[in-house]
Parts: sequence; structure tokens; C-alpha cells
Amino acid sequence: MGKDMHSYLLLKNTILKASRPFILSSLTLSIAAISQGSYAGNQAQETDSGLSAQIASKSAQSTDDKAILQLDSIVVTARRRAEEAQKVPSPIAVIQGKQLEEARIYQIQDLQQQLPNFTSQFIHARQSSVAIRGIGNNTANDGLESSVGIYLDNVYLGLPGQAVFDLLDIEQIDLLRGPQGTLFGKNTTAGVLNISSRLPVFHQERSVEVSMGDRGYHQIKGMFNQPLSDDVAVRVSAYGTHDDGWVKNTYTGEDLNEINRYGVRGQVLYQPDDQLSLRVIAEHNQEDSSTGSLIPYSFGPWNPSGNVASYLPLGVAGSNATTYADRVTLLGAKNIKRNPYDYAVDLDAEQQSKIKQNAVSTELNWLLDNGFKLTSITAWRDWNFKPQNDLDFTRLNGITGGFNVDQNQFSQEVRLASPLNQTFDYVLGAFYYYQNIDSHNSYQTGINALAATTAFPNNAYLSGLGHSTTDSYALFGQSTWHVLPKLDVTTGIRLTSERKSGQIQQTDIQPTVYTAFSPLFRAYDSGHLSRTDQSVAGLLTASYQFKPDILGFITLSTGEKSGGYNLNSVATPAAVLGNTVLDIDPEKARNLEIGLKNSWLDQRLLININGFLTKIKDYQAVTTIAIDNQYLNLLTNVGDLTSKGIELDVKAQLNRQFSVNFNAAYTDATFDSGTAPTPFETFNGRGGTADSGYGKGYRDISGNQVNGAPRWTTNLSLQHQHDVFAHAEHYSLINYGWRSETYADANNSMYSKIPSYGVLNLITGVRLPYGQNEIDFSIWAKNVLDKHYFLGLVNSGNGGYTASAAQPRTIGASVKYRF
Repeated sequence: MGKDMHSYLLLKNTILKASRPFILSSLTLSIAAISQGSYAGNQAQETDSGLSAQIASKSAQSTDDKAILQLDSIVVTARRRAEEAQKVPSPIAVIQGKQLEEARIYQIQDLQQQLPNFTSQFIHARQSSVAIRGIGNNTANDGLESSVGIYLDNVYLGLPGQAVFDLLDIEQIDLLRGPQGTLFGKNTTAGVLNISSRLPVFHQERSVEVSMGDRGYHQIKGMFNQPLSDDVAVRVSAYGTHDDGWVKNTYTGEDLNEINRYGVRGQVLYQPDDQLSLRVIAEHNQEDSSTGSLIPYSFGPWNPSGNVASYLPLGVAGSNATTYADRVTLLGAKNIKRNPYDYAVDLDAEQQSKIKQNAVSTELNWLLDNGFKLTSITAWRDWNFKPQNDLDFTRLNGITGGFNVDQNQFSQEVRLASPLNQTFDYVLGAFYYYQNIDSHNSYQTGINALAATTAFPNNAYLSGLGHSTTDSYALFGQSTWHVLPKLDVTTGIRLTSERKSGQIQQTDIQPTVYTAFSPLFRAYDSGHLSRTDQSVAGLLTASYQFKPDILGFITLSTGEKSGGYNLNSVATPAAVLGNTVLDIDPEKARNLEIGLKNSWLDQRLLININGFLTKIKDYQAVTTIAIDNQYLNLLTNVGDLTSKGIELDVKAQLNRQFSVNFNAAYTDATFDSGTAPTPFETFNGRGGTADSGYGKGYRDISGNQVNGAPRWTTNLSLQHQHDVFAHAEHYSLINYGWRSETYADANNSMYSKIPSYGVLNLITGVRLPYGQNEIDFSIWAKNVLDKHYFLGLVNSGNGGYTASAAQPRTIGASVKYRF
């Protein structure tokens, strides 16, 4: 078996190496064809423009031909009704499932190369987040809910990490920007990412897809759809994905950031008539990878005690070191000071990220005889995360550990939608959400822990538990008053009452002699904590249909994200400062939106533009705090901020073969007030500008750029497709996404700056008929320029930052068989 596997790998690598020139040449030829096709198309238009007979002929073409020259009408449910996106007075961006498949997008973090003003920070499943307009991009804390609500098949995902799976058999993804509190189940302050999978259909559909590429990448996807009767249809989708990884561990020789992920989704649809449907979904996703292997990114001046030697055992080198990298190098570490763009680490401990999640949901839609529609969505999900991390980022026997998280949730939503009429229509609903989280925080230290970190004792085991529950109740409603044939006024309100409980325990510290080492390591129990937050979210929109294809709107909206508790349970600041540092106040948003949606040239050109101004009070974010010679992560309200800017979204069907999607956004997201730790470049130790007390060693961040908020984002996609012979279609896609520089830390330390970067993707393929079936063969290059860039940084707690390396260039091929 081993010999066969070796032969298989040798053959696969030989094919890939041999085909690389062919793939790149084919992609280049496709681009050239696009350019030539555009030129030829323009020539034809100029020639035909002077011929009245040709003009008359064009005006008489069939309805089918006109449809080919039009952009597809996109239906969304942003207002809990099926509506054409261009008729909804709200900024909405949509990626359809076919676009995802053709662009070879299967991960949440890649959506930022398509969606306007959307950013995804990805470390691993627990430390992942998404942001809209610069709001929401924070590293993980299990007590922190996202400012951006993520929904899968109308079910709210309590943790962003629950969306870390392969995007499988997707119908479409909608991005709703701005507070969405009045209609979406769990209140959000920045917007909603709404993911919809394909429903079962009442005809047979089957497909198998195999992809192979660099670094041992291979992915298998399958789908089976079968009607069981006139009333019942089932659909089963499954995937498995592997990537050897792209971060080299020079200590062991292995590759890290390996991906091993698989999942399955099964659905049953019962639809006896056009008035009633019941959809049941069950799914399982699992991963055993080394994602989250962070790269040492930057090292600032670091002298937390003012006298490093006083925290080191006698005779240990390093008392004259000015950075963490210098110090651990003197202690025996290797290669830690190299260029982060080399994508390499030197770690002695295992890197591991294990995730399991299961879910079951049912959605009932019942159109009553009086025209009202009743919807009920019942859902249960669980999520388990088990990591193993080398936290000293060296080959030293220092410190390993992480957070083992168990989360489960239950939600119930009921909605009643009135019939549409010419005067007044509305949607009313109620929502309940329950969540239970256990966050087991543990560290194992070795013989070099104290020397490497100056804070954690040698040869010790430390653990604790953070526990939290949430009970959220809401009543909501939204109505549209058709004041005039062209003027609508939409109002909405949401009343939310949310009760949270929590408890932090630090109990297992071995050997116990180390409890005297630092007050951070003493036994600690917060006792039972509870809080209740009540909030009102509102919406007021006026929209005017200037022409059948031009819609203008102005919106005032508010939203609120409830408070919570800091669930870090080992070396918790509360052990020194008390329970007050555990309590997090609600995050509140006020938003003003002005937009214009335009459809031109018989729906061949769509131009949507909107300006926004969002004020956030008590922004919830993870920052750091210096206590007892140690930087600790702390979930807190860092301050108030303003995010303002302008967004442009353009779609064009140039002719029968060519289409263009372009979006761009300018966002000025800055803090109006608040505090954050003093940047490393100006921090000179506890004996200088900082001290161990909470609030000291901090500075005002007014005017700072919000962390994780690029000022400019742009995305361009150019697609070409044409018939090469009867029923065979060739297609090509060029996609380029660019974003300006950002800071990863609210203190805007120069050591946390992530430079601007752009990513170019190329795809070309052909769809061939095979009897009644179809074969789709494509070759592709993702990140074709091999740009090394970073999806997020983490304050490492030792005077610098570590980085999550994005995937480098990947060249491969895919074959899909539909039958």
C-alpha cells in the first residue's frame, strides 16, 4: 500500500510539473482572447452603428436573445420576502453559487476578493472574524459575539468559527451592509453575511468534482438530488479537502497550515403544493489540521520589567537583549528573526487544530388562504474546538496550550408576512436564542518557560474554565407604506431582552508552589455572574423610484450588540483586578445611509452607489493589558468610533460573451475616543511610562485608524464565455482584489502594520456535452503572482506580533461531471 501511494504521489507531482507551462500558457491565451474579443466586439458595434437595416434587425431580435444580453435578475430575501435586489432600498452585494464555483472560492476568507467593503481575518476556526466597513475585525474571545451576523440557511451562527468549512453546494451569498436589527434574528451592528445552500429540487441532479493542485492539494465534492415522490425530494452534498500546507517548520522539516477537512449536508424537502413546504437539514463538518500556525512577524523594543535580568534565573543569558527575538536567540532559539514573508517557523511543539460541528434545522413556510405567509425556523448546532499551539514560537521548551471550546446553541424564529398590496405590507416576528459555552483554557510549560516569557513558571501546568450562557428574546417588525406610486416609507423596530450568565474559575495550577510566583496564577473563582441587557433597534427608510430603473433611498438605522463576559480563565486579569474587568458593556450603532441604484441599457449595466456614516459607541474588541510583567489578552470596550465612506458596485454585460463586475469602497474608520496599550515603539517598561495597574501603560487612541479597517478596497472580475461548437462552452475568468494597508492593533503600532496587497486569480475551462450529461474541465491559478500576504496579526504578548500567512500561488485543474 505504501509503495502504491508513493507511486501515486510521484505520478501526480510529475503531471502537475509537466502541466504547469501548459496551464499558464492556456491562461495567457485566454486573457489574450478576451482582449481580442473585446476589440472585435467594439469594431462590430462601430460598423453596425451606421446601418439602419442592422439596427432594425437588432430591435426585432427574440426575447431569448435579449435575455442573453441582460444581466441576470438576482432575488434576495433581505426584507424576508423574495424581491429583486435592485428594488430593495438597501446596499446589498450578491455572489451566486455559479460564480463561487467558477472562481474556485470555497473558504470564507476568500470572499473579500469578491464582496465590496468586506474583510475576513483568519487565524484558525476559533480566531476568525469578518468585518463590514471596518467594523467587526477582532481576534477571538469566546465571550465576544460578532458585529457582523453570519447566517447559514436562515440560522444565526453564534461563533464566526462555525462558518469555517468548505462552501458546499451554495445557492448564493448575500452581504447586507449596515445595522440589520429589525428583521434578522440576532441583532448586529455592522451587517449580515447571509449564506444560502441549494434546496432539493423535484428532478434528478447528480455531480462529482475532483480538483488537484500544488502542495498536494486535492478536493472531492459530490452532490446527489433525487425526488422520492411528487411531494418529497432529498439532496445530499459532501466534500473532502486536503492541502499539505505552506509554512515550513525548519525544526522538524514538516509543512504547517495543512488542511484536512470534510463535511456532509443532507436535506429533505416536503412540498405537497405551492402553499406548503417543509425543509429539514442535517449537516456535519470536521477538521484535523495545523491551521493557525502563526509566523513571527515583528519584534518591538521589549523591556517589560525595566530590568529583564531580575526575572531570569541567575546565569541565564539575555539580560542585555532589547527584543524578544534577541533574547530567545541568546537562549538557544534559531531562525526567529528571519523575514516573515519567507513563510517559515522553527517550532518544537505540535501545531494542531481539531474542529467538529453538527447541526439540524427545519424551516416551515405556509402560505395561508388569506395571502399571509407563516415561517418557522427551528435549529440546533454544536461546535467543538481543540487546539495545540507552540506559544513561545521557538524551538525552546517553553509554553504550549490554548482554548478547548465546547459550544451549543438552539434558536427558534417565527415570522408572519402580510400579502403585498398597493398601500401597506409588513412582516412581524419573534425570536429566541440560547447558547452555552465552556472554554477550557490550559497551558503546559517546560524548562525554558520563565527564561523565554519572563512571566510563566517552569515545568508547570495551569488550567481554568470560563463558562457562559445566553438567553435572548426578541419581538420585531418591519412595514412598508406605499405613500405614492413611486414613494415608499419603511419602518422597523426590534425589542430585545438578553440575559447572560458567566463564571470564571482558575483552579488547577501544578505544582502549587508556583501560585506564589505571581498573583496571576493564584486560585480564582469569579462566582456566578449575570446581567440583563434590554435594547431597541430601529429603522426608517424613504425610497423613491425616480424611473423604473432608478431607485434612490435614505436610511436611518440603529442596532445594539449585547454585553457579555471575558472568558479567558488562565492568567486572568480578574485574579489581580477583580471581577470588574470581566464585564463588557453593549456595543451600540447609529447609521445614516444614502444610496442610488441604477439599471441602464435594458439591464445590461447596473451601477449602485451609496454613502454611509456609522457611529459605534463602546466598541467591543480584544486588546492587551500589562499586568505583573505579562501582556494578557483582554476583551473590553475600547472606545467609540466613526466609520464613513462611499461604495460603488458596477456590473455590466458588454456583449454576449463578456461581463464585468467591479466594486470599490473608501472607508474612513477612526476612533473618536478610547484607550489602548502604549505601542511597543514608545513603551519603555514598568519603570517608565507604564505600570502593572489597569489603566496605566495606556494612551488615548482618538484619531487612530480602526484595526483591521483598510481605507481602500477594490475588486475586479472580467468573465468571458462563448460557444466553441454545438452545445460546448468555453469560459475564462480574471479576478483581481486589492486592499490598502491596515493596522492589526488599535494602538496603531508600526509593528502591527499590514502592507497593502493585491491577489490575482485566473481560471479557464470548457463545458462539454456527454450524451445527456456534461463534463466541465478547468485549469486555474489562484494568487498567480505568488503574493505573500497576511490575513491577520495577533499580539504575541512578548513585545511583538505573529501573523497568519495567506495561501501562496496554487495552480491546478478540476473536472466536474454532471449526470
